[in-house]
Amino acid sequence: MALTLVLDAGGSRLKWSLVRGRRIETCHTVPWAEARAEFVEWTNSKRDGKSHEPLILGLLDRPSTPAAAASGFPNWLDEIQNVECIQLDPTTSCPFAIEYKEGHPGADRLAAAVACAQRDPGGSFVIVDAGTCITVDLLSPGRWRGGAILPGLFLQSASLARAGLPVLQKQNNGWPHKKGSQGALGRTTMEAIEAGIPWATRQAVTATAAALIEIDPCAQVIITGGDAAHFDGMGGWRTFADPNLVLSGMAQLLKAKTA
Repeated sequence: MALTLVLDAGGSRLKWSLVRGRRIETCHTVPWAEARAEFVEWTNSKRDGKSHEPLILGLLDRPSTPAAAASGFPNWLDEIQNVECIQLDPTTSCPFAIEYKEGHPGADRLAAAVACAQRDPGGSFVIVDAGTCITVDLLSPGRWRGGAILPGLFLQSASLARAGLPVLQKQNNGWPHKKGSQGALGRTTMEAIEAGIPWATRQAVTATAAALIEIDPCAQVIITGGDAAHFDGMGGWRTFADPNLVLSGMAQLLKAKTA
């Protein structure tokens, strides 16, 4: 029996999940520096010595990120015996029209929208994906309408560090910043960075989501990505969190392609 997985090759980490039908289960996330060893070991343990059984991997059809390419991905997948990689192109199998003037939106943005469309086929969503980059997109019934791309929190912190400023680190309880209007008032360099990155980015994402809700007042806000918790409850809206939204959409795309 084939073992079926979907892999999300992100900017800083590799995420993967087992697929059962159209659903995902047992999701895993590892930094790229550890991804090769951990993924190969994990798949070997799941196959339990049955390397003759097929391993089907669904991957988004997009260029590798710099960190993924530096780890040798996807070339090291060839080390795994009897593996079949299936490229998933959301632009050819989305259950909605894609309203983009030029080129194509990122495959991960569309995969997240596919998951939302499956969750509520007639619903409207503002989709916030807070990863290496932060995307804020609008999905209306039958139409993916576009959105905004912002630099992620870690990306902003790394950029300021390269300019010689102190490094802002994510803590166990999230990105440090003050709540409310006091968050804009930094009285030290580090507090000013906290105001300029975690606090200001939350304000920017909230304002962007509010603008999209003006366009589609029925839209509900759903948040995903590694920094999703930072934006939970923004704008006073009832937000929904799904850390594996992209993987869920990929499972839908894989099922449709292999049906």
